Amino acid sequence: MATKTRTVRIKANHPVREAFSGCSTGNARGAGRTGYYSTKGHAVNAFDAELQTFDLCLDRDDLADFHGNEGRKTIAVHDEFGEEVGLAVFTWYRMPSGRYEFIGYLT
Repeated sequence: MATKTRTVRIKANHPVREAFSGCSTGNARGAGRTGYYSTKGHAVNAFDAELQTFDLCLDRDDLADFHGNEGRKTIAVHDEFGEEVGLAVFTWYRMPSGRYEFIGYLT
C-alpha cells in the first residue's frame, strides 16, 4: 500500500472556486437568485451542494456554530477520500427582513 506524502490542494484556477463563490448573495446564482437566504442552514447547504458537484464537501464535523446575526467562519473542505484540500471562508449578516446575506470563497 502506497503512503500518501502530500495533500493535493484546490488549484487557483479550478472551476470549483468560481462555482462556490457563485452561491454568494449578490451573484446571479446566489441564494437561488432570490437575493438572500431564508436561514443560515439553507446557505451552508447551497455552498456544500456546489462542492459536491466536484466530489468535495465541507467538513461534516464543523457545520454548526454559525452563531449570531453576523459573523465569520472557516471550515475545511475535504475530497472524496476525506483529505483536506482547502478552506471555505464564510461571512454572514442578517438583514432587517430576517433573511441572510452570505458570502463564501475558497482558500
